[in-house]
Amino acid sequence: MLVLAISCPETRKRFQDALARIDSRMHPQMSARVREVVELDNEQRGLIESLKTYFGRDNGKMAVLISDWLVRPGGDREANTLARECQAEFGQNAFGTIAIMPRPRRVEDIDRTINSNCTDCDLENTLRLVTDRLDYISPPACPRALNAHSITVRSLRTNNETELREYFSLRHSVYSIMGYLEEEVEDSRSKLEVNEADVHAIHLVALHRDGKQERLVGTARVVTNTEPDGSFQRTLEAIVRNDPVARQHLDTPYSLGLPIFQSHKGMNRIIQEVFARDKTCGELSRVIVAPEFRGCGISRMLIGEALRKSIGKGVDRLFLECLQVHEALYQEHGFKRISGVVGPVVDVGRTMIAMEMRAESIERIRTELPMPLPGRM
Repeated sequence: MLVLAISCPETRKRFQDALARIDSRMHPQMSARVREVVELDNEQRGLIESLKTYFGRDNGKMAVLISDWLVRPGGDREANTLARECQAEFGQNAFGTIAIMPRPRRVEDIDRTINSNCTDCDLENTLRLVTDRLDYISPPACPRALNAHSITVRSLRTNNETELREYFSLRHSVYSIMGYLEEEVEDSRSKLEVNEADVHAIHLVALHRDGKQERLVGTARVVTNTEPDGSFQRTLEAIVRNDPVARQHLDTPYSLGLPIFQSHKGMNRIIQEVFARDKTCGELSRVIVAPEFRGCGISRMLIGEALRKSIGKGVDRLFLECLQVHEALYQEHGFKRISGVVGPVVDVGRTMIAMEMRAESIERIRTELPMPLPGRM
């Protein structure tokens, strides 16, 4: 459902006319679940209640809100109270937002922004970007049929430049769909999503084999608070040497070790415990699957192997940040939501929840790991 909630009559009429003109072109590329257009020009409280009713009838529904109510007056970079309330109420739904503002720019917790005088092409492209994100986070209607033996999950070959480019390119592609990247990163020369945390991380890939062809279709990493891998860092520096944006992200360290520690002030007590007890910690992140391979169980395979690898290498505590809609997936793997810790994620600009793996789940995996052979510690 497309929801128009536009206070300015002239702007509302302009968007109504534009949607009518691009309607036939939008249908082939947009999810059928957002083709119905609903106009809400009443007060903001009524908007929240209408969306609650809409999602209450079917939790699998999708909605995109186009509104000039979502950003603070004056076109600031901050979302207003309405946008944050929408985030809190509908974070577990396939719900997207497009803010109409005088000078469009990235705004925290808003998918995309657009000018009130945008062209039909601009509106069509913006709608496509938002619905692509909602399609990506929603369970696919018809998952691809795969032979279980066609998927292999293994460690990333950090000395193989071709595989590294495929790995970071897939991350860039999916994070562009999700609207997570800063504009300069999204438009960067190399189209590689890389940062300093990568040189402290354990990396996994999922590969799909079709005959003699093998394709990288999934990624995952566990960032650790251990020393960087110097050899890997030099390899990454060589790969992004001609991309100043990627190089800057690679050169900018996370002062507290893990990205999640940068995001949430509510984790101060945990951070103090980690430093006081010199704990080896990890943060599971970048669990990404190519869009056409979603729904095949690849994420679960990546998560399982990432947990085994990191725990096997001595990680004592494991954390992650995720959208509310993905909380149940990580609960399956032993993670529990950290009460009261929720907020914008560093480098991503979306409000997410924080989770920590239960101690008993870590211990269970540790006991199931094979014993190292004598002389191979």
